[in-house]
Amino acid sequence: MSDSARLQSAERFERHYRVRYLLLTLGIFLPLLWAFVGLRNVYPIASWTVMMAGGNLQRARQYFLLRGETVSGEIVDIPAIELTDALSSRNWGLVNATVANNSFQLRSPHPDNAVLLGVVGSFEKLAPGARLPELLQAWGRIYNSRLPASSPHRLKAIRLDAYEWPGQQYSNYDQFIQSWREQL
Repeated sequence: MSDSARLQSAERFERHYRVRYLLLTLGIFLPLLWAFVGLRNVYPIASWTVMMAGGNLQRARQYFLLRGETVSGEIVDIPAIELTDALSSRNWGLVNATVANNSFQLRSPHPDNAVLLGVVGSFEKLAPGARLPELLQAWGRIYNSRLPASSPHRLKAIRLDAYEWPGQQYSNYDQFIQSWREQL
């Protein structure tokens, strides 16, 4: 075999591997790029759950579902993450803190919270989620602001449902606890 034939064969061999490695590189990095640009918590796992502790079957967990009632009478699930563009765990942390009335236990509470505490007498007498109506109203306004005024998909009411998973086993995770509803 001549030197030029060997050189052409080597070039073809090298070109073949360059194409394979290019396809492999694209196959690995394009889905990653798509996931980071287009999705928030799908690929491969949500970024903020990487450092979370593993599940504890002994402890009960409470969770919330945000729903709305449209003008046309339909019940729709509302992903809170799409309303505020915050990380999902931050939205639900806000809900947990609001339901637990944590803003009333601050060293210097907001003046409106101090007035409400003065009216009811003490923190223990506050109903769970004393400031939840304001949060639901805000989320309802955000949702409706993205729709035309004549849309049948606009919300007439927004609702937050609380559920509990008692732990111990991977079942029975949908025990209804309470619901808060706000007319918009």
